[in-house]
Amino acid sequence: MNDKTINIAYCTDANYLEYVATSICSVIMNNAGSSLAFHVFVYDVSEDEINKLKATSELIHVTKIENAEIEKYQGDFKIKHLNRSIYMRLAVPRLLAGKIEKFIYLDADTLCFTRLDEINNINIDEVICAASHDDLAAQESKHAQRLKMRGSHYFNSGFLYINIKNWIKYDIENMANTILFEKGDSLPYPDQDALNIVMDGHVLFVDNGWNFIYNWYSEKQKDTFFYNKETLPRIIHFTGGRKPWFAEHTGLAQQLFLFYHHFTPWKNSPLRSYKDKMRPTDYRVYARQNWRKGNIFTAITWYGKYLSSRFK
Repeated sequence: MNDKTINIAYCTDANYLEYVATSICSVIMNNAGSSLAFHVFVYDVSEDEINKLKATSELIHVTKIENAEIEKYQGDFKIKHLNRSIYMRLAVPRLLAGKIEKFIYLDADTLCFTRLDEINNINIDEVICAASHDDLAAQESKHAQRLKMRGSHYFNSGFLYINIKNWIKYDIENMANTILFEKGDSLPYPDQDALNIVMDGHVLFVDNGWNFIYNWYSEKQKDTFFYNKETLPRIIHFTGGRKPWFAEHTGLAQQLFLFYHHFTPWKNSPLRSYKDKMRPTDYRVYARQNWRKGNIFTAITWYGKYLSSRFK
């Protein structure tokens, strides 16, 4: 690998393999001519599934993590739409040490829409990592106040540009794990909160185009964001439970997801249903979205489900 190689890491179990592959395809297709390397850390994944992932691109390197490394996260610190693979990222810098110096960590629910070359112009020599704010109005983060952090800024951990040497120097993996095991059940966003606490004051905040939260868009913008090239983020992060890979999440984001998904070995796999994960707020969101699009009958159906769930 040359000095300009963009190293990108993902962590996943078998449930998210095809979404990691889709995210990787979006990076490759928007970075023609760039030197890229993808480091995918997996657990509870069969050899057949690993080979399927590798068939996505010869740029993918897979490392299996022992189940015991992940099964230790059995506490109450979890969020309904997340799984334990999110905690694997704590170990990735240690596992990549000696191989590379810096890398981008991405969550599986991200898509790349423009070139990433400018990452090589971001200087993280004196910090542990670069990250983006978790809020568009980030001057005084309510999460930083909640955690009683020294600084006023709080980052979203779905994108991290990590300096491996400094991560290890400040013992981030062990310090974050200590917080998780001691008080993780009291943290609304366990691993993200823990990382913000232990890296407080050692993070370079970069523009939100590196990790643009999809729900920052208005409903109208969600139908047009891709066509505004001047403001198109580098990476869009589909946080929350309503992912573009669910059949019910129709619209431009789903169409773009399916485009990149088509170039993976999972291209013939059907979209999953979100029905068994839905909450009353989801019914209301889908009702509102369909009403605005003129799908009156569908909107009424969703709103009926919302009312029924509220009065059970």
